Amino acid sequence: MVILHARTPTMFTVPLPKAQLQKQTLFTSNETAGNVYRIPALLYERESKTLFAFAEQRKTSDNAKLKEVEKVNNKLFLFFICVEDAITEMYQKENCDNRTRLCFITSEDLGETWSDVTDLTDKLNEIKNWSTFAVGPGHGIPAESGRLIIPVYAYTSFCCKPCFLPNSKSYALSLYSGSHGKNWKFGELFNTVSVECEIVEISKDHIYCNARNVGGYRVEAVSDHNGVKFNNLQPGNKLVFFMQHPIRVLLHIHLCQRCVKYCVNPQAEHSRRVTIVVF
Repeated sequence: MVILHARTPTMFTVPLPKAQLQKQTLFTSNETAGNVYRIPALLYERESKTLFAFAEQRKTSDNAKLKEVEKVNNKLFLFFICVEDAITEMYQKENCDNRTRLCFITSEDLGETWSDVTDLTDKLNEIKNWSTFAVGPGHGIPAESGRLIIPVYAYTSFCCKPCFLPNSKSYALSLYSGSHGKNWKFGELFNTVSVECEIVEISKDHIYCNARNVGGYRVEAVSDHNGVKFNNLQPGNKLVFFMQHPIRVLLHIHLCQRCVKYCVNPQAEHSRRVTIVVF
């Protein structure tokens, strides 16, 4: 028997009142009780004036994976990955052993009920060449052309031996459908190392992507092919990306200390959270 650990998102819906909005706690994490909420996403449905607040419910606060939300023709698509219980991302990258499944569910009644899970993994041959992968996080987009586009990133490997772990690099790409979600295809991998990403349509058939990177700057790319292939932008001022590790953060900030002040949050010894204040 194979146990699939589907990191199923939890959802809360609130009809927007005409009066001034007030603060309301939707999800409260309690790791001791095995309830941890992370990776939130918001979606506003104009016709019903309903605001959807999504979050992943997890047993621990580790860096488990992601989800993607999209709406088309009053149908909500919720993408997520499923992984066998106890199989970590690091294990998959070290052993070139992809155990990740690409799945989605849909709703046609504003989230009141959801469909059964659809597993796309075996229908997309590219997945066989990856160590592991994930979607988003955040939102997909219904492009003006009618194409549905989901941001993805994948770890590729050139051999299956742990000693060649440095060859396991991640690249952003798109997952898209031109048939209103009936069939799905992957676009081309970025030519620059890139990780978690978001996309937006800037004009018809032109898609902008902003992705995390491991080199100190975020990756910016634009597609003139409706999200199938992306080309890197060459901006005059690159977007600085502060690494999560506190030591590396300090190194990056030291280079521009005239404009940035910093402090590391006084949290747990192994905390990765860093507070940045820009002046």
